[in-house]
Amino acid sequence: MATKPTTERDFRDDLADLVADLRREITAHQVGLDPSPAARVARRRRVLVDGDFEFFAHTYFPHHIRPPASSFHRHFFTRFPQLLDAPGGCKEWWIAPRGEAKSSLTTKVGPCWVAVRALLQKAEVRKDVGWADVVPLPYFVDYVVLLGAETKLPTKLLEVVKTELTVNAALALDFPEACGRGPQWKVGEFVSRAGVKFEAFGAEQAIRGTFHGASRPKLLLGDDLITDKEAKSPTERDNRWDWLEKAIDYLGPPDGSVKFVGVGTILNKDDPISRAKRTVGHLVHHFRAIEHFPTHPDLWDECAQIMLNDDKAVMEEFAERGQLAPDTELPSWRFYLAHRAEMDEGAVISWPGVRSLYWLMRQRVKNRRAFDTELQGDPRSDEDKVFAGYKFWIVRGQWIMFGACDPSVGKGQSSDPSAILIGGYDKARAKLNVIEAAIKRRVPSKLEADLISVQREFNCTLVGFENNAAFEAQRQNIVRESVRLGCPVPLVGVTAVGDQESRIDALEPFITDAMEPRILFSPGLVALLAELDTWPEAQPGHHYDGLSALAILWMVATTRAVGTDGFQSLGRHGRPRGDGFNAPPADDFGGYESRRMF
Repeated sequence: MATKPTTERDFRDDLADLVADLRREITAHQVGLDPSPAARVARRRRVLVDGDFEFFAHTYFPHHIRPPASSFHRHFFTRFPQLLDAPGGCKEWWIAPRGEAKSSLTTKVGPCWVAVRALLQKAEVRKDVGWADVVPLPYFVDYVVLLGAETKLPTKLLEVVKTELTVNAALALDFPEACGRGPQWKVGEFVSRAGVKFEAFGAEQAIRGTFHGASRPKLLLGDDLITDKEAKSPTERDNRWDWLEKAIDYLGPPDGSVKFVGVGTILNKDDPISRAKRTVGHLVHHFRAIEHFPTHPDLWDECAQIMLNDDKAVMEEFAERGQLAPDTELPSWRFYLAHRAEMDEGAVISWPGVRSLYWLMRQRVKNRRAFDTELQGDPRSDEDKVFAGYKFWIVRGQWIMFGACDPSVGKGQSSDPSAILIGGYDKARAKLNVIEAAIKRRVPSKLEADLISVQREFNCTLVGFENNAAFEAQRQNIVRESVRLGCPVPLVGVTAVGDQESRIDALEPFITDAMEPRILFSPGLVALLAELDTWPEAQPGHHYDGLSALAILWMVATTRAVGTDGFQSLGRHGRPRGDGFNAPPADDFGGYESRRMF
């Protein structure tokens, strides 16, 4: 059979196709993908028909993200393609720990996903992947805008996208129709081969009236929309939020179908992503490196002291030998291994395959503010804190020892922690020095044993015990058992009157007075200081039991050591005593009556 004659141009085109196919096959072997037609079609179907964004990211962008997936990854892999395929508009944000590739997924891999999924607009591609004609096509995103605090950042991100579309061999093997230079290819703006326009804008630019043919922007991708410096200025925060709201609401189609997807780190409680949390129409997904803290903070407090005091000596020994000390040689690591089951109990971390609980808690001890900002997405500047600027005591003196206990409520993992605090009151200087704070979940027998133990160690003059509801019976049982064991605990019931917030807020002037604070702390009280830093924001795993105990401790120390102004001493049956705490006991077992705080 005679072959069809070809022109010189046809021949050269055939040669070019042959070379391109061979180059893709060679590259496929280098990147580890099966170049066979059946394998290529299977991968194309998984992306174009199944909409598997996780497969897309891991297969074609291993230089940006690799398994195992974190909690944030798993959520974003599912939610991002859902938002893009749906016809309606949305405003959704993601806060995730530093290092989890949130920017790469959103502003590098995400645009490539849009460029590839646009191939479904071509009938020949739908036929190739077996798209059923009865199935409606996903929403066509043909215009994407990248937003940033400054134009330079989104412009650089677009250059990354252009590079992926031109030199990513794995992507070109399976989606050659989407890869390569498009009809428009400029810095900060380009149109892909599949007809999607990408453009970069910064907050300093006016972005009204921008079009791609007859289309207005369909998808806005925002990454770090305010700088650290700008976040410190109320005026800049207001201006940035106004700019963003106008961009989202009025830059897209008039029917409000524009989609906004934003990622970032919270820099200030009033920055754009924080405002989005409390604004109608915005949805913020917040992921933390430690989703739930361990249920035994007392052991972690002890471990923190070892990190601060003992690890450095080992690190210096290794440094003298020209080596780096591995974690396995650190005293804190050995302590953790010896108590691992208890120290891991109750903890939930977002990326266990990459970041261990020990490493995270160590980062927390090293720099609490950086940990809260970068890994928890919860920055706390001094202006945000109720108890900003608390001070530490330095040298232990001749103090009158007092204790306080906020007993726990509930059973098992659903129970509140109980808190036992010990403080030394310096009567001459009128200062309370908090020495110990053991905050953890305890069954009643454990609480009883711990109270007797601290009494043996500190010989407290008095221990305040919240006796609301059924806790009065528990208090009496503890007193009886302590007497039987030969170590009477002077446990005085304190009935909390009023709400917890008012009682804790009342401590603020005694803690934060810059010139003469009345309550000082030991720097090793990690759990208690954490409660001071985060109050009054709701926290998973506790209800500020340590601060509740601190309110009791301050009350009993000042009234017992100094006087009883502001408090009335009551018997269990409500009979007032007129002569303070020094009168003979009325009806309380062991001679320790209850007191009620007004």
